[in-house]
Order: sequence, then structure tokens, then C-alpha cells
Amino acid sequence: MRGFVTISIPRAGAFATALLAAAAMLGLASPGQAHEVWIETEASARIGQDHEVRVCWGHAGHKEGGARLAGQEGKLTACLLNPAGRTALKLAKTEDCFVAKFAPVGAGACVVGAELQVGIIEREMHSIPTKTRIVMYGRSSVRVGGGREESTAPLGFDLEVIPVGLAAEPKPGDLLTVRVLYKGRPVGGKDVLVTAATAGPLPPPTDPRVQASAWSLEAMADPQTGEATFPLIVDGQHSFLVRYTDQTPGTYDGDRNDSSPFSHLRKGDRFERTMYVSTLTIQVKK
Repeated sequence: MRGFVTISIPRAGAFATALLAAAAMLGLASPGQAHEVWIETEASARIGQDHEVRVCWGHAGHKEGGARLAGQEGKLTACLLNPAGRTALKLAKTEDCFVAKFAPVGAGACVVGAELQVGIIEREMHSIPTKTRIVMYGRSSVRVGGGREESTAPLGFDLEVIPVGLAAEPKPGDLLTVRVLYKGRPVGGKDVLVTAATAGPLPPPTDPRVQASAWSLEAMADPQTGEATFPLIVDGQHSFLVRYTDQTPGTYDGDRNDSSPFSHLRKGDRFERTMYVSTLTIQVKK
């Protein structure tokens, strides 16, 4: 473990919820300091009815807002993958996230994805070296028309966390296996650590002394399969996060033209390495 609290829980239910509450009050779960993108949405949708997707940016479940969130607007894109193909989603900024809506046209599993091109940093931040290019991804799934399986179709992101054999309605007590893909291939080993986190059904803490309320568990992805397995101990939103750094230097040859006090990304800009941050979000029902 790296700064996370590991709690051994023999069964799901009130006992698990009580332990989460205790962890929140004591501020035991350590927040990750680097930012990430994640997606919040209901797990099921109805054909022909608008379904809302919220793309969030922050850390340790804390959503950034205001000017910091606004600064990501031009760098963030979202997409929808359904049985008919892949389409872009239009994002609208709100107080603490970006919102998109889509109306499913048929039954099946949909995958929602988001990509944030942070850029190349010119000073060390959160122990990330200078000249690092940072790219963030988020993923979640929506079942339409009573589908029974979560979609495992990759979105084609450079780094992706996908569920393996997830039930249509995962419940406390189930096990969930995730697979880490780097450029379409499984990746694992000591440098590929997956963090599972949830605050369960608890509301956000209001006491300013509480730094975080999420229970977190870290596991190494298997070197051959890229897989890691976690227990689902309570209901509520669960996130699975992985960070991976490719030490290959390179030159950006895309079409972006971004510049801020913290980062830049323009054609011809050189970088020494690329750090990818990717999340998978699922909902666990009682």
C-alpha cells in the first residue's frame, strides 16, 4: 500500500458502512494530490429519453470548479460509443463539472469517454517532473433497454481501464476485475498500480477537518493480463484509477495550440515523457 488505508471487511452491509463512516471522521483515507478526470452517470437509461453525463475534474473525489475548471474547457472532449458507432458529445460547463446529454436510440451497452489534454508542464508539480506531457481519460458505461452486461469495448484511449465480466447490476459482496490497456494491449507489473476508491452511500463530509472520505485499496495489475480484482464492499459510486508513465521522449505533432501559466501544447513542442491518468467509474446498487 502507498498511503492508503486497507480495511479487511468480512461481509458487506451496515458494518462496512460504519467502517467507512469512521474512516471519514478520522480523515484516514489519503487523498491523491494529482488531478484526474472521471465520469458520473446513472448506470441505466431508457430508449429515446435524454440521459445526463457529468464529466468531473479534480482529485480524491473533490470536484474542482470556478476558474480552475473553466481553464480545462478547451482541452476536454467527450464521446459516446454505442452499437451504432462512435459519436462526439457536446459538453456544457456547470458550477463543478461539464455536462453532456444523449438520447439512446436502441437497446444495448453504451460507453461514455472523456479525454483531457493537459499539456506539457514546465515546472515540477505533485512530484511530476518538468517536461512531462500529461493526458487524462475517464470512462463509464450505461445500459439501455434492460441490457444485462457491461460493455468491455475499448474506446481507443492510450491508457484505459475496462471492466471484465461485470454484472448488469453489481452489488456489495461481488468481486470486480478490471483490465488495464496501454495502446490496446494489457499492461501490468510494479509500475502499473490500480486504485479502487469509494465513499459508499455517505454524503460528502462537511467538517473542514476531514480531508477525504473515500476508502481506497491499491493493487498491482497482473504483468501478463493487466488485470486486478477488487471487492465491492458497499453500495455507491466506485472509481478505479491508474497512472502510467511512458518514458519515451517525443515531439507533439497534433493540432492543439494551448498555452497557460502551467502547461502548453503546440505543434513542435518537445516533451521528455508522457504521464497518462485513466479512470473507470461504476455504480454499485444495494
